[in-house]
Amino acid sequence: MVLPTYNGAAYLEAQLASIHAQTLQPNRVILRDDGSSDGTAALIAHLQERYGAWLQVLSADGNLGCTANVNRLLEATNAPYVALADQDDLWLPQKLEQALALMQQLEALNGADTPLLVHSDLELVDGQAQRLGSRYLQRQRLDPHRTDPVDLALTNVVTGCTALLNRALLQKALPIPAEALMHDWWLALVASAFGQIALVEEPGVLYRQHGSNVLGAQGLGLAYWRQRLQALQADPAAGGHTRAALQQAALFEQRYGLPISALPPLLHLRRRRRWWALLRLPVEQRPWKHGPLRTLGLYGLLAWMPR
Repeated sequence: MVLPTYNGAAYLEAQLASIHAQTLQPNRVILRDDGSSDGTAALIAHLQERYGAWLQVLSADGNLGCTANVNRLLEATNAPYVALADQDDLWLPQKLEQALALMQQLEALNGADTPLLVHSDLELVDGQAQRLGSRYLQRQRLDPHRTDPVDLALTNVVTGCTALLNRALLQKALPIPAEALMHDWWLALVASAFGQIALVEEPGVLYRQHGSNVLGAQGLGLAYWRQRLQALQADPAAGGHTRAALQQAALFEQRYGLPISALPPLLHLRRRRRWWALLRLPVEQRPWKHGPLRTLGLYGLLAWMPR
């Protein structure tokens, strides 16, 4: 398994202990720090002494950013299965065992040469690992079974720190492009387009909400919509998260020659022509996000966004 770190001294030791205590312990943990300034490097040296060769640390040669750091880690392993982990979560004891059991069932049905990704929901906890009484997918109002490429092009339902990947997926997906929105989103797109994504129904991870999460579980309250509106007001031409997602879909088509969304070409049209083109799309190609408010916001944004 691979574990990227960056300023994670507060929680890294507990997370690594939860991984070491798995009912099915990973053969090796490969870790790379991305230029921390909070004492993480010293903690990693201490953890290396504790865990020995089980914890392999790659050289820290500068700050690459999250996606490039994960890509570096994934390229450093030739294991048949690779799990992703975040530095600040806690793994529940049977997390890896359950994921591998489902993965091997899928390989028995589809063949080991099929790109496969297994993931799970997450139990939300606070900074002290006290349960908050909700799960991530519920809080975000996401349907984890909407994993067709046309759906994933707009909304990612795979949280990377829960994911288990097979070798066929890594061979197909790597290297992860620097322009990809997030590593887990890219991996999910590749698995959806060329293989299969499956969900372990029970949460395998305690997902800390501590104020410094890169993403976290924001929910869909007023704060979420205010944040989206402020981002658009700050840079109206950018189109926010939606434009970035469609640029990622276009990048996917460039690499694999496989269109996964009818929307990227529409961004090159003038607003009025784009609106008519959107309405004329076949029903199966029309974009539908998770819930009516998200879908309404998407159509409004697509009609309003500058080229």
